[in-house]
Amino acid sequence: MTTLKSIVYGCEQNSFSSGLFTPPRLVISVLPLRSLYPTPSHYLCLVIPVSSILPGGKIISMAVKITNHPGFLPIRDFDVRTDLLSVSDLVELCFADRLSPDGEALLRKMRSSAHNKRFQEWAYSMAGRVSMPFTGYVWEEDEEIIGNLSLIPYHVGGKQFYMIANVAVHPDYQRKGIAHSLVNRALDFLLPKSLDGIWLQVDQGNQAAVDLYLRHGFVEVSRRTTWMLRPNDVPREFLDWRVPGFTVKEHKVRHWPQQRRWLENNYPPEVRWHLPLRPEYLRGGFSGRFSRLMLLDPKIFQWSVMSGDELIGVVSWQSSKTKADWLWIASSPETEGVLLDAFLPHWMNGSGFKRSLRLNFPARKTNLSLESHWFKPTRTLIWMKYER
Repeated sequence: MTTLKSIVYGCEQNSFSSGLFTPPRLVISVLPLRSLYPTPSHYLCLVIPVSSILPGGKIISMAVKITNHPGFLPIRDFDVRTDLLSVSDLVELCFADRLSPDGEALLRKMRSSAHNKRFQEWAYSMAGRVSMPFTGYVWEEDEEIIGNLSLIPYHVGGKQFYMIANVAVHPDYQRKGIAHSLVNRALDFLLPKSLDGIWLQVDQGNQAAVDLYLRHGFVEVSRRTTWMLRPNDVPREFLDWRVPGFTVKEHKVRHWPQQRRWLENNYPPEVRWHLPLRPEYLRGGFSGRFSRLMLLDPKIFQWSVMSGDELIGVVSWQSSKTKADWLWIASSPETEGVLLDAFLPHWMNGSGFKRSLRLNFPARKTNLSLESHWFKPTRTLIWMKYER
């Protein structure tokens, strides 16, 4: 038998609504089960019917129950070893109509990884140390994950940032404050870290989410649109088009300093980390050529558009394993149109099979030059940064 002694924390007449125990009884609430139970809001309660306490404090029977502490939310840490498949299903359910080819590829990767125990153990050990969504929070009710928020750490130029991503709530549970609570939990974790920035991106058509992030202290920094060009959409007569006074030539080492400045404007470091753009592979000179030569994947080719001896811009093509190859444009906004006028016929007339092209670019007025060259916008994301 066990001695009650003097550790009683409280006496309640109706502690549980489950009907398993009848009052009166003592409830001894112990510390949160952070090491024994995955949800920090869960507590161990010893439920002791008063009739089971003999003179002298001897206990002849008691029950143990895991319960939510009043006021706590059903939010727990994401566990890549057990939650990957459920979160994949939730993300697809919430964003099926907005997924890009890269997003679809990521979901396939997540699902295959959900059945790879070795990967799961590695991912769990690397959580918070690599730029992948291995950490975050989930909202769980009745053992079903109905809300998710991922946290992705990344470094740029020696500075540390975090990206909030994959904020998803099951359609049946939306507008109940779940996303609000998940963002609150994420900020409670991130703000004490003295980071150089907390970022997120949201579809410009999702005004409810935009308003949510504004209320939490995020401000809009930029908008970026993903454009697609399908070769079959380009009229055949355009292939014979030539822009008087402009030529497409081999990329030269002397073009690299200006190309780098244009790239920094079009693809700022704080937003390009998630793109497959590595400026070191585009640089000029022997080191750049050697880097590209050593690449097994992706393949990269570059062209310079010239007006006499003046550099107008540089176009870089990069192969991809998804449905479209990447195009990186380095030029001023004023010369984007003439750059495409000169480059596209040159590229279309080149040898080899032409796959679709994908371009990630700042949303601005000069984007009209992209539409006039048969690029079609697929999605525009608002980049937001925490500023409060």
